[in-house]
Amino acid sequence: MNVRIPAAVAAALIALSPLSAQSTPAQNAPAAQIAAVQLQAVNDFLAAAPEVATFLGDYSHDGDWSDPTPAGIAHFKTMLSSFEQKVDAIDMTGATLQDRNDIRLMRAFLVAQRRAIADQEAGKDPSAAPLTVLGAVFTMILHKDEQDPAVWWDHMTSRMEKAPAWMAAQRPQITHPGRLQAQVALKQLALAPGLFYYVLTPMSAQLPADQRARFVKARDALVASMTEWTKWMHDNAPSWPINYEMGADAYNAMLRNELLLPYDADQIAAIGQKTLDAAIAAERKIKAEAKAKGVNLSNPVQAAANGGGMTPTTKDAQFAFFQTQLDTLRAFIANKRIVTIPDFVGKMKIVETPGFLQPILPGPSMNPPPILSTQVDGIYFVPPPNAQMAKAATGGAVFEDFDRDRVLMTSGHEGFPGHFLQLSIAKHNADPVRRFSFDSVFAEGWAFYEEALLERDGLYGSDLDGRYAVAQFERLRGARAIVDTKLATGAWTFEQSVKWFQANAGVDADTALGEVSRFALGPGQAFDYAVGKTEIEALLVQYKTKKGSAFDLQAFHDDLLSHGTVPLSIIASEMLAE
Repeated sequence: MNVRIPAAVAAALIALSPLSAQSTPAQNAPAAQIAAVQLQAVNDFLAAAPEVATFLGDYSHDGDWSDPTPAGIAHFKTMLSSFEQKVDAIDMTGATLQDRNDIRLMRAFLVAQRRAIADQEAGKDPSAAPLTVLGAVFTMILHKDEQDPAVWWDHMTSRMEKAPAWMAAQRPQITHPGRLQAQVALKQLALAPGLFYYVLTPMSAQLPADQRARFVKARDALVASMTEWTKWMHDNAPSWPINYEMGADAYNAMLRNELLLPYDADQIAAIGQKTLDAAIAAERKIKAEAKAKGVNLSNPVQAAANGGGMTPTTKDAQFAFFQTQLDTLRAFIANKRIVTIPDFVGKMKIVETPGFLQPILPGPSMNPPPILSTQVDGIYFVPPPNAQMAKAATGGAVFEDFDRDRVLMTSGHEGFPGHFLQLSIAKHNADPVRRFSFDSVFAEGWAFYEEALLERDGLYGSDLDGRYAVAQFERLRGARAIVDTKLATGAWTFEQSVKWFQANAGVDADTALGEVSRFALGPGQAFDYAVGKTEIEALLVQYKTKKGSAFDLQAFHDDLLSHGTVPLSIIASEMLAE
């Protein structure tokens, strides 16, 4: 799951995190120098960005906020420059390939953060401040049990007391607000008061009277501030421009210098088209097979009968149903020797998706254990039960997991062997650069790759709907890659993209609008699935050739995940050199 936080600061903390006790290279070796540079910087960065520290699992600064003023941004630029100078000064004599690649990751991080700062200074996002507050408060709630209750409540109340002024300080910097950012945020913020009144307030019932009075005062002031901000966006957004286009040069530079991809926009679109064509062909084949058996996969009852049965529509039964599929996946992975699940990997706690996240998370999603915490369990967000989910799915609402096989597919993507397993392994990587890096192309590419792998290995048996769902989502991912490039480079308008996406991705109008809005606001993410899967499959071919008769697929997967969630160009260079 993605939470809106100041990107420049967030990535800095991910890249500049403490050296693990697991890694003790010789003092003057390049690896030790790299780690020392990170260790020297980390405390300053955590203190400078308390809300980001919260997301990463360091709760010691939870009562504060970063400095959002131009002075604060200038300080962050200074910290980046200092970091760059220290990276430049590292003596690379005797460096290994992994050391050289770590330096590449650090330099890519610097490029990404300077672009993020430029975006922030452009003043285009009117929604970042209230959404960051909402995300920070929600994250604190999720991890309350990891902390002393008295300290947690003091931090929560202190942060809430300071939030209105923190938000207000950012309003003058929003000089070119974008309409689309506001429209997407308004759907979330409409449900935000419920987090404070229906979640936090009951939790506060056991506080001493003076502490509860302090909390209530902070709560009411913060909700009033967020309500005023929401009204400001609502009243003014219609007059704001859409404001999202990067341009082809900036987009291609991002691909090359930040994501370390060997592709340009046109090549990304070509990968998307190839994925889309293959998916449409697979859909037709499965539909023909179904028709020959007298099954109509557009009929939810018939589809579910060929997909393991309907998903329950009461909360307790639904949660138990999802847990059963997670258990099934773990057993299937072990039986088929797909990938090793280390003993340190925890479990996924199933939680209902909170109301304010439902507009941007229509389907299940996963929060991994925070990098800097000792927590090993993840959180599996599942939308509230919907008795009409099957009907909605037949109309093109593809995120409705209305039968067992669709829950299996989603749980494989989000859990085992997908995101949760991958990020849990990365969290324990001995190399601090790898442990705290995150490349969404590899993350989404791995999760997409394993969907097809599980199908080929017989997860769905002779069921038709599981295989059909895999093809549907392959089609969705191909269409995403195409639209991402067209939107960001300015080749297509927003309206043109929505129309094309609905016609080609196999989704309804609401899904198309939501998807394209997300692509426009976060260029470079929607193609992750198709491009990452393509890179993994290309590496697999090369790895098989290198290993010859010694090739083992489980060993390939274990090796692949052992390098951290970093760009596949980095991983390929190391796996093929081993």
